[in-house]
Amino acid sequence: MGGLAVLLVIAIQVAVPTVALLLPPPQRFGFQMYSGLGGVGVTVIDSEGVESSFEDALQLVGELRPEIDWVATLPETVCDAVPDAVRVRVEQSDRERTVECD
Repeated sequence: MGGLAVLLVIAIQVAVPTVALLLPPPQRFGFQMYSGLGGVGVTVIDSEGVESSFEDALQLVGELRPEIDWVATLPETVCDAVPDAVRVRVEQSDRERTVECD
């Protein structure tokens, strides 16, 4: 009886990630976890229309973890941190958001 319980637990530990691996990424409990989310890109546009990549995002928010929706909140934070910014564009996976800075 105890051997059957051990085999059942092992089967569950193999089956759950295998099923999650077959679903589109990212899947919780799958081997790919958050790999399907992609990275985060931040672009600052100044008053002359010059675009530059913003590299100090880590100092503002710490780690840019892929499971966090940075498109929703990061543009305003960058606007506040960069006095020359007229617009800020944040791209994460297939989503993009541009905000006008005050």
